[in-house]
Amino acid sequence: MKKLFTLLSLFVLIGMSANVFAQTFDQTTTINSTRPYYVNSSDGSAEDLPGHTGSTYQWSVYDYQSDFLTVSSLTAAAGTDYSFGAGSDETFKAQITWLAAGNYVVEVVETSSNSCTTTRRFSVQIIELDLLVQTYDHETTPNLLDADFTTCNTNSGDIWGTDNAEDLNDESLNTMKFTYKVSLYTKKAGTASDEIMDSFTSASWKFAVSNASNTKPTTTEANITWAIPTQTGVTGSIDANGDGNITATGVSEVTIEVTVQNVADAPDENYVLDFDIEPSSVVVDLNGDSDFSEGTEPTGFDGTDGSHTNSAFQITVNPIPNTNNIKSN
Repeated sequence: MKKLFTLLSLFVLIGMSANVFAQTFDQTTTINSTRPYYVNSSDGSAEDLPGHTGSTYQWSVYDYQSDFLTVSSLTAAAGTDYSFGAGSDETFKAQITWLAAGNYVVEVVETSSNSCTTTRRFSVQIIELDLLVQTYDHETTPNLLDADFTTCNTNSGDIWGTDNAEDLNDESLNTMKFTYKVSLYTKKAGTASDEIMDSFTSASWKFAVSNASNTKPTTTEANITWAIPTQTGVTGSIDANGDGNITATGVSEVTIEVTVQNVADAPDENYVLDFDIEPSSVVVDLNGDSDFSEGTEPTGFDGTDGSHTNSAFQITVNPIPNTNNIKSN
């Protein structure tokens, strides 16, 4: 009987340990998100559960321990880890903006009119948003670039005869298409398994493309066309200057394409393609209300501090010389 009791006790202990270590969080959300928390209310708009007239409330945030129901007094750092909205110390609801990735416990202590108390706790996991921009060349099978890239246009080396136009821009010169892939991760410098859709399968996210150095030759025929090819869940547009806004829903990756018209011109008349995505423009909507207040990529996540780069590599396309026909006398 003693052995049986010992064995049963061991099973109970193992079960309790498994429960602690397998704790799933009540909420997983992203850095820089602002989320509401409330008790004694059906939707957070009003304290509509009867029996709480005269109660006061005290909200706190703690660092998560191994078991959030027995959390220690290790308080998270206000202004660094999180910040409360107005009125959070005395009402049935609180609004918290999460400022740092990590695991936390939200606590509220309700004190009734007769000075009795009840404590409720809620575990929250805050994860990071980290954008990655990848740049590909113009080859039939595009290659991923790992540095700025300079190339001649694809008519370089072509042979022209006296039947061709004096001005080679009057010929049917080729075009060149370059590809960019923009991916959003939920961990800084994360891998494919950390893509946002692994954590939030129906999330929407959006970003702004800014192209300050988008230049082209002065030749009339020179042209740059930015496009977002048809992709499931992706909407938005990019204008002729390479600036635009893109929204993705239910996908972790967005493809951007740019096509340039080959021209013949002076050696210093070239195309320069480049763009940046400011971290502050990378925002997510996790609850489907389209307000995109559930998180923003941190300001420093621009390729520094171990994060992915938010910038495309610069592509320079040099023209072919506008050599006229050979003449003789």
